[in-house]
Amino acid sequence: MAGRSSKWHRWLTRGGLLFLVPVLVVVAFTGYFFSVGAQQRHAVTLPPPGLPDMAGDQGGRLAKFQVDGRLDAARVETRFDEIRGRFEGMRVIFVPSYLSDAVIPTVRLGDDLGYMAGIYNWLAAEGIDAEIADIETEETVTANADRLARIVGNGTSPICFVTHSKGGLDVMEYLRRATPDQRERVACWIAMQVPFAGSPVADLARDISGLPDLMDAVLSVLGGRGESLTDLTTGARADYLADHRREIAALLDAVPLLCVATYVADPGNFARPTSWSYPTLIWMHEKGVPSDGLVPVRSAIEICPRSITLEGIDHTGIVAPGLVAPIDQTALMRLLFHLVLG
Repeated sequence: MAGRSSKWHRWLTRGGLLFLVPVLVVVAFTGYFFSVGAQQRHAVTLPPPGLPDMAGDQGGRLAKFQVDGRLDAARVETRFDEIRGRFEGMRVIFVPSYLSDAVIPTVRLGDDLGYMAGIYNWLAAEGIDAEIADIETEETVTANADRLARIVGNGTSPICFVTHSKGGLDVMEYLRRATPDQRERVACWIAMQVPFAGSPVADLARDISGLPDLMDAVLSVLGGRGESLTDLTTGARADYLADHRREIAALLDAVPLLCVATYVADPGNFARPTSWSYPTLIWMHEKGVPSDGLVPVRSAIEICPRSITLEGIDHTGIVAPGLVAPIDQTALMRLLFHLVLG
């Protein structure tokens, strides 16, 4: 009985924090925007306005899979059939986003509610070996790279990483330090909405008086560290990319990578379900910076040799519970696998 009580206490604590953290951030940002503090943004770095012109953009291949501007599941399935055999003996490892492991323990296969639940269920139905990496998403990039090294191990089976947001930074650090043999095992990496060049929202969170101390305390309770938020800032990411330029170039050359960015062209007419990051979506839009509310498009794709940019989806749209997702997540994942493995 004591064990059951303890389990419920942990569940309620995490659930409460998951609710309170976004609310506190929104309240803090709102107060910041409409106070004299708005004149003190000295550490916030925004990328140049407008969408980048990417040589490796895969957007031109989307039309053949769409009907009336939406993905057609039947067309995608036909092309996915061509690569289905590639998954024989492969491990698909999901590396989730910041704060998401407060939710994942409550998600079971068969559920349609929860972070990426529909995608997990589809892979299970396909008989594909898929798992969620057992990491602390609130930990630092370095700590999670160490955990990924243990999770991947030294076997010979091919691996496909599917990462969301900060999970992509964790994988990049793991691959940066990996041996050539370890990199050769990576058959693909689908990097969705990853802040490779950092997030201005993380800059704000570190720039607002009092908020860093609050976030540090919350992250500590969740099993992480405040430095994990610093890992997401534009300054930290710029230093990282500069310090490890050659190693990153080598891993990008060795690993089949497809980056995914999303943005909302007109937040004022965005009727689809949105996340708690809507205030920052408006803020970056007013600055001319296309973003999903947390990650600018440029941050998510400018270092990538191949990428795809989707309009009309915010930061939670790809991973939202299937009942409210603004896109057919299963069809999208099939398409992404086709683009990176086909």
